[in-house]
Amino acid sequence: MNRKMKSVSMLLFLSSLSTGIAYAESPKDKVEVDIVQQTSTCQGVVKDAIGESIIGASVIVKGTTNGTITDIEGNFSLPNVKKEDIIEISFVGYTTQNIKWTGQNLNIILTEDNQTLDEVVVIGYGGSQLRSKMTNSVAKVDNSIFESGSHTNPAQALSGAVAGLRVQQNSGNPNSAPTLVLRGGTNLDGSGSPLIIVDGAIRESLNDINSADIESMEVMKDAGATAIYGARAANGVILITTKKGSKGRAEINLNAKVGLNYFHSQYEFLNAHDYLYYMRSAFYRSSHIWQDSSGEWHGFADDASLSQIQPYGTGNRYFDANGNPINGNEDKAGIWGVYNYTDDLAFLLKQGWQLMDDPVNKGQKLIFCDNQLSDYNIKSPAITQDYNLSVSGGNDKGHYYANIGYNNSEGNAVNNWYKRISFTLNSDYKLTSWLTSNSTLSFVNSRWDDGAAGYAGESNFFSTTLSVPPTFRIQSPDGDWLAGPAIDSWARGWTTTKIYEDALKKKNDKNYFNMMQAFTFNIIKDLTFRVSANWLYTDVNNESFMGDYIVGIGPTYDTTHNSSNKNERMLDQTYNGVLNYNTTIRNDHSLNAMAGFEYYDSYKRGFSAAGYGSPLSDFQDLGYTSTNAGVRQIDSWHYRQRIMSFFGRVNYDYQSKYLVSLVLRSDGYSKLPSNNRWGVFPGISAGWVISREKFMENITPILSYAKIRASYGANGNVSGITDANGNIINGLDYYTVQGAYNIVKNKNNVTVPNYNGKVPITLTDLPNPMMRWEKSYTFETGFDLGFLNNKYILNFTYYNRRTKDKFANISIPSHSGVSSYLSNNGEIQNRGMELELTANIIKTKDWSFTASINAAYNKNKIISLPYNGLPNNMQDSYQVYTGRQLADGTYEKQWVGGYQEGQEYGVIYAFKSEGIYKSVDEIPGNLIDRSTYSENGSDGKILYGPEAWNKLSDEEKKKGLPIQPGDVKWKDVNGDGIIDDFDRVKLGNTLPHWTGGINLNASWKGLSLSCRMDYALDYWVHDWKTPWIMGNMQGTFNTISLVKDTWSETNPNGKYPVYGWADFLGKRNYDRISDINCYKGNYLAFREVSLSYKLPEKLTKKLNVSNIDLSITGQNLGYLTPAKNMATPEYGTSENGGYPLPKSVIFGLNLTF
Repeated sequence: MNRKMKSVSMLLFLSSLSTGIAYAESPKDKVEVDIVQQTSTCQGVVKDAIGESIIGASVIVKGTTNGTITDIEGNFSLPNVKKEDIIEISFVGYTTQNIKWTGQNLNIILTEDNQTLDEVVVIGYGGSQLRSKMTNSVAKVDNSIFESGSHTNPAQALSGAVAGLRVQQNSGNPNSAPTLVLRGGTNLDGSGSPLIIVDGAIRESLNDINSADIESMEVMKDAGATAIYGARAANGVILITTKKGSKGRAEINLNAKVGLNYFHSQYEFLNAHDYLYYMRSAFYRSSHIWQDSSGEWHGFADDASLSQIQPYGTGNRYFDANGNPINGNEDKAGIWGVYNYTDDLAFLLKQGWQLMDDPVNKGQKLIFCDNQLSDYNIKSPAITQDYNLSVSGGNDKGHYYANIGYNNSEGNAVNNWYKRISFTLNSDYKLTSWLTSNSTLSFVNSRWDDGAAGYAGESNFFSTTLSVPPTFRIQSPDGDWLAGPAIDSWARGWTTTKIYEDALKKKNDKNYFNMMQAFTFNIIKDLTFRVSANWLYTDVNNESFMGDYIVGIGPTYDTTHNSSNKNERMLDQTYNGVLNYNTTIRNDHSLNAMAGFEYYDSYKRGFSAAGYGSPLSDFQDLGYTSTNAGVRQIDSWHYRQRIMSFFGRVNYDYQSKYLVSLVLRSDGYSKLPSNNRWGVFPGISAGWVISREKFMENITPILSYAKIRASYGANGNVSGITDANGNIINGLDYYTVQGAYNIVKNKNNVTVPNYNGKVPITLTDLPNPMMRWEKSYTFETGFDLGFLNNKYILNFTYYNRRTKDKFANISIPSHSGVSSYLSNNGEIQNRGMELELTANIIKTKDWSFTASINAAYNKNKIISLPYNGLPNNMQDSYQVYTGRQLADGTYEKQWVGGYQEGQEYGVIYAFKSEGIYKSVDEIPGNLIDRSTYSENGSDGKILYGPEAWNKLSDEEKKKGLPIQPGDVKWKDVNGDGIIDDFDRVKLGNTLPHWTGGINLNASWKGLSLSCRMDYALDYWVHDWKTPWIMGNMQGTFNTISLVKDTWSETNPNGKYPVYGWADFLGKRNYDRISDINCYKGNYLAFREVSLSYKLPEKLTKKLNVSNIDLSITGQNLGYLTPAKNMATPEYGTSENGGYPLPKSVIFGLNLTF
């Protein structure tokens, strides 16, 4: 025991001397005992695991008030003790011991109360196991992560919580769902999400689950553990158990959280003054690139636009010819607020307009307005509210838990929100001594609206809203909202949502109804049989209607009146029977055997209808849409899948030292053809607790626990790659085996009998009666160590997974009528390791401090692909130079990128910048840039060095452009003096190799502080949006503050290339994939910092409350990353700007009665 603990013990001991010895018996008790039986004095000493005396430990005869405490040397003397009495020894921070006294002196060793190795882990189908006896990789999520902060989806709390679980939080939309990938996934592109099981029912995702209802969450990783779920567990399993009641008095709990969500942009856009300066300068510069022999300037921009009606132009007008203020919805000259200054506009200065010198026309002043569209389209702070009211309790006969929850979360996009009402009731009742009933009833209703982000497209809404020129007037002088540039639906982010928010009406709601009933029969001692039925009913409804709203000058309105309705219902039924036998033989042999049967039936049906042309703008009724041919669309669908399963598991251990687990499951799946329908998935694992061996006794005080383990198992999969809604993108769908057909329709979408008077039917997907299971085989080995009485715990795991018979499409000739054919013709390997370290650094009566860190490394490699006659059977690959010149004078190339056998998916090859040319002298004279790679549709003009340029005629020059100071110095990989598309180098991979988390928890008395961080390392992200902005690709929009560090004649040491107009039409400094717009994605996320205070018990008793907790939490506080221009640097984030995660402050109140 450390000296600090000893000092605390000394204080406890001295304080006891002043108040008398604790637990002293009364004389009356002593007399009564003496009459009954002869007593003696029990003596002994109490120490910790490293031999330090424990001062002030309580020593008491259990069940009596006869007790004492240890002295400064750890000694104690307890009189009036009878033989066979149970002596209870306890001290704060240590595990209590109970010893039968037979008259001997006691030498007591107390161990620190570190319970990590003795926690109970759920392993599926009602089974559980002590952590110390686990032979598989099953992570138990710390439930405290769901208690702090606020989450509309429990997955949002999992970042960094489990080694090897990659949590991709790519959107700040409160309705968004993080993507979960365990150990690199099993798909060729590194995707593949775990199977989600809540109280035995399969869920498509963690969406709409109330975190407050979660009692425990386990993540099953290796095939030795997940084989018990066979067919659907190739990507791991997440098991969720909801809360149950416990024996004792009834308890009422109220938990309330209110949060402020602040918008956080990765960009700092310019104000109107700076916008006009840089934009007008860019137009002038881009139109004055070179002079012909007559002295006329040429470029790829027209500087005439500087005096036209433009966001930066001076052709805009405030007044019409009659002196009346112009309404920008009637005349485009009134959209933008920038003019050459004249005295009749001076009154605008009193309205907040500003003056500046024109950077192009010297001596001319500009008057302009400065408006930020973000003031209208972005809500900051947005409000989050989360409330839960629960009751729980129980007795010897049964237990109950009921909770009703309400969540209302606003997004930073205007009119973006998510609302959820949930109800959960769990109960169990002992009907007889041999029969127990378990019941679950839950209901969830969720509604949402993506608001402005949904109207304009979430991926680019914020970046376009922020980049709309600040000279946009937004409102006309008479107060009308201006449509501005938002003429097309895809440009709705370019104007205020006030224009269309009342016209675009959406209704999205989803209902879950779950009911489970189980009966457990206690057949004989140690043998139980449980039967259960689980029904999950899901109903989803999406409605949309578009009324009249202004889209252009005139004004003109969109009167299409598009209307649609989609409804989908699904019923999942799961029935199983599980026989469990659990016994201990002669105190040494522990055996747990389980055998079961399960039947799963999922039936989905849906209906959708859409149309347009209703004469009414305010009435949403599909019956009023136009009846013209091809206008109305109606569809319905029915899908069904069934799985029948037999499974079993045997866990055995000898003296908790030698551990073995066997798992076997057989699944028959209706999606597969009858001859390949059944799959068998075994799993075996074993462990050896070395620390229980006698030869380890001498080092037990240091190495208190040591276990080595290994496992091997198989899993199946048929899901393939799915989108966010669970729809199959590439894989075995409902019609793969029998093929898919479609009715031929004409151009008006009307069926016309034209084949001997019969309706023509075409084959859209070929039947495939030979499809079989994808199978994953995983080998794993690792060790678990505990040091200093498990004060420090270390876990290490190595795994190697091979997924064979991957679903892969084989291209076939188009004249067959189909373009590809799905086959079992791919293989991928995942290899990696996981490390977890937990340190209980301080644990005293008042103080505690715990730190934990986990790290995981994973790398995927494609082993095989469908044969296509190309090198490595590559798909979507391209060539780059190796840098080696061949004997014939040509330069060697290699195929890279895409999918290739023997390589990792997601590798980025890009142009490498070697700086920026500061002067003409630095530019190689005969350099030629023939690259055509473009991210925005470049016309691929050839670029020439100074000498090569001077050799061209004026007509030849018009087809190209000169390389000049301010342009990028691109790496010439093969050194031939020509930059082309093969001059790309490897930057890295897009899938993170390293992921992990850091958790710190400290407490002092009733005050607790926790900090959660997570990280990802060794990967790159590609940014499309920043170069789109910096390259002025749109041609009129605002730019960001980085423009101030671009090269110019007055800033020759600028970090970024010259700022011009429409770079993709010019030098392509920004319009090519390069290390300028690709960054290392490495990040450390400050996910959550929470401070809570538990009010003293004396105060809560006066208020007739059992417990009061107050908390304040900071959530998504930011990233430490080189990828500062991304909405988030996490893998999978939109390259197009995205929806940044808000920075949140959450206030919490937790009351227990």
